[in-house]
Amino acid sequence: MPLPQPGESLFSWVDHLASCYEVDRTQIMDRLGLEPPPAHAARLARHTAELPLPSARSLLAATGLDPTQLRDMTLFGVVEESSGRLDRHDEFRWAPEETWAFCPQCLRPPARWPLWWYRSWAVMCPKHGCYTASFCPDCGSPFSPSILRGDAAGRCPGFLSRPDDRLPESPDRRRSKRKRCGLPLWEIVTAPVADTVVREVHQNLIAHLAAVRSGRPASTQQWFDDFRTLRILLRDPEPLHVQAFTSPDPALKERYTDQPADDGWGIDGDVIQWQPSESGFLHPWRHGAFGSRSKERDPVTTAAEFSVIGRILGSGDMAAAARETFDVPHRADLRSFGDQLPSYLSRTSPQLHGLLRQALDTVAVDQVLGPAR
Repeated sequence: MPLPQPGESLFSWVDHLASCYEVDRTQIMDRLGLEPPPAHAARLARHTAELPLPSARSLLAATGLDPTQLRDMTLFGVVEESSGRLDRHDEFRWAPEETWAFCPQCLRPPARWPLWWYRSWAVMCPKHGCYTASFCPDCGSPFSPSILRGDAAGRCPGFLSRPDDRLPESPDRRRSKRKRCGLPLWEIVTAPVADTVVREVHQNLIAHLAAVRSGRPASTQQWFDDFRTLRILLRDPEPLHVQAFTSPDPALKERYTDQPADDGWGIDGDVIQWQPSESGFLHPWRHGAFGSRSKERDPVTTAAEFSVIGRILGSGDMAAAARETFDVPHRADLRSFGDQLPSYLSRTSPQLHGLLRQALDTVAVDQVLGPAR
């Protein structure tokens, strides 16, 4: 049985076994004791995030892997009981259940994908020094290995848009046949990382994760808590607005605008259109059939946020840097966090308490910092 590569994800390894033994994922999962449901790809992606104990025992018995190897192919290791929706997890709020970013150069055949691509901070490839990608530039389809086709390995499985996709649906109208995109994912070109702060943030995140997984005390724990605090204030509830963005990286500059968010949707016919969020950063939105739109994740936009956060955390006076960087158009309340405040907010450095008091409403502030005296 082929062994997993160092750093490979569970999804990638099981998919590779299916390819080697010339069976589909359902069959190989059944042989490994994973009892796949009809949506086997989605279940395997979920197992790559956190592996239930019965499934782990079946895998160990079927493969003879070392338990440490098995743990290292999953995001959160073996769990007795699933934590539910990982994207709302108290500690791992941005944990996607499927891969969302990839390095095109790393996908050159024969393609295997590492576990770190599943991380929400997978914004750059340390090997190739380029930004990662999260969607196809031709058809706009988001990336996930669970939808890659066995008969077209490494090629975009999305569909090209049709001329009649945005017309109102009608029972009397025959729609044109959809065509697969088929773009080789390794041919996608991403920009080189030219912002040293983004590189430093990425290195700190890797170092922190390595310490946590090894069981060592993490010297980066306070930095990590502050990092997540600033990130959540920029992302989900968006109470913070970046007043001005400076970076030597042209790719990052393209992701920021000083124009307010509006309802305009650019040139009709574009597959991906860029719209500003309340924070000031541009996010990609994909046009679908019948006028539908969906917000896509973008590693370069995330890297621009990392650049802002890294400069604040690396300054000698975080409180002053935060005041110079942000204004607060509106304050977030408990509902903005799904009525569940992440525990790391209460561990934020005292230098950022002033920002928290500005960005959160009174009830949320009292839960995080305690009532004002």
